[in-house]
Amino acid sequence: MHILKTNFNGTPNVGLYGYATQRYLLLGERLTEKLEKEVRDALGGIEVRTMRVAGTGMPGLFLAGNSKAVLVPSIAFPQELKILRDLGIPYEVIETSQTCLGNNIACNDHGAIVSTDFSERECKRIGQALGVPVVRLDIAGLTTPGAFIVLNGDKGIVHRNASEAEVAAIEEALKVTLSPATVNLGTPYLHAAILGNAHGFVIGDASGGPEIVHVDDALGYLGGDE
Repeated sequence: MHILKTNFNGTPNVGLYGYATQRYLLLGERLTEKLEKEVRDALGGIEVRTMRVAGTGMPGLFLAGNSKAVLVPSIAFPQELKILRDLGIPYEVIETSQTCLGNNIACNDHGAIVSTDFSERECKRIGQALGVPVVRLDIAGLTTPGAFIVLNGDKGIVHRNASEAEVAAIEEALKVTLSPATVNLGTPYLHAAILGNAHGFVIGDASGGPEIVHVDDALGYLGGDE
């Protein structure tokens, strides 16, 4: 099954507590053995490692990246960076006051949409680290674009109130097709409620059936393994 509807220790904001790629999942909180297996299976059987960032259990809030590198805020502790090195994960430390990189950056191997709160110098550093062009953009009047975008390959979902111009800018920069969506019964904070990769996704258990079906379809999973 490529969909898992669940919560992590009582919260439906599963996306904040993990950072997933095609190869590994960094989880900020320890789960029961049964739930960890279900999460791993939904994401294609990838390696799971417990990792805190800045002393918190929310790597999804603080990390962003693509196949070239994971961006880590400078408030991360040395022992946390060592975990990345031990796993062979390339990373770049970003010096910025906008430390919640997962909320402030949405990126892939084509481009990065970043908060307008980043300086030109910070944008240049992000672009160099990821090896992609960077576009500063607000979404629906809010300065945390990473919170409102979830990507899977050439597809993605975005804040339901994103303007046509914003959607067009994101699609052009990231080379994706976007669909408006909500999670957890109407919230536009998509990144907080979804933890996924090319194999499948985990979604907060406050999400309704129609929301889950739409996410499944819009991210290109529909028709996958049942």
